[in-house]
Amino acid sequence: MLSGGGSLGAVQIGGLRALLEAGVRPDLFVGCSVGALNAAALAVDPSLARVELLERRWRRLDRKDVFGGNRRLLATHLVRGDDHLYEPDALRALIRDVVPVTDLADTAVPCHVVTTDLMSGRPCWWSSGDPVAVLSASACLPAVFPPVRLGGGLHVDGGVTAPVPVERALDLGAVRTWVLDVSGGVLGRRDERMTALDVLLLSFAISRSGLDQDPPPRPGQRVVRLPKLDVGDHELRDFSKTPMLLEAGYAQMKELVRGELVQVPAQRSS
Repeated sequence: MLSGGGSLGAVQIGGLRALLEAGVRPDLFVGCSVGALNAAALAVDPSLARVELLERRWRRLDRKDVFGGNRRLLATHLVRGDDHLYEPDALRALIRDVVPVTDLADTAVPCHVVTTDLMSGRPCWWSSGDPVAVLSASACLPAVFPPVRLGGGLHVDGGVTAPVPVERALDLGAVRTWVLDVSGGVLGRRDERMTALDVLLLSFAISRSGLDQDPPPRPGQRVVRLPKLDVGDHELRDFSKTPMLLEAGYAQMKELVRGELVQVPAQRSS
């Protein structure tokens, strides 16, 4: 289970490498926002070779690869009062690059992605459909990217309603759920210079953190959480620390999985 967390998604790639090296091959993936992108990218081929390829892609990743680089267009959206600040073209190109399937149902193992229906305010789950549309919707930060039309509705970031969707993995029957929760960090300023967008993004982060609670234990099911890194005021659009985050995720998961596999025999995982 992979949460949202912007550039902190690099931690998940490091953690997944440690899991695969230990012989853990997930039977399904559940993801939100950047976690959904990582989940779908690895679900295409859940192998060590594939995660190493994704790690190399993450090491090259830059802010413009997600948000684009047209500052004039950003100013235009502000002046016009549009429902978004950034065009999704760069994000969509990234999705096409790392998820080379035409339907989410074509991944080697199932991948379940959460979005939020903007009209009903409820989480929606997708395990098929156009990966570009589904994944860009799951990562659609409100007011940052335009809402995505899916299934007759408008959808935004899955983190609005299900930032760490552990319960979905349990509902799907996972006996052991590995939780790679990288929610944290900050979006925008947190001082007297805050703009209206900064206030919106900070409020979103605060409300999202209140939803991060594991469901009550269920007989025969186990939830294993990767310890959260202390990232302080790391800005979630800052990719300059990717090498450190990759290695930190790898080291933490390697230690966690060593103890876990000694205690609990191999089981169906997500």
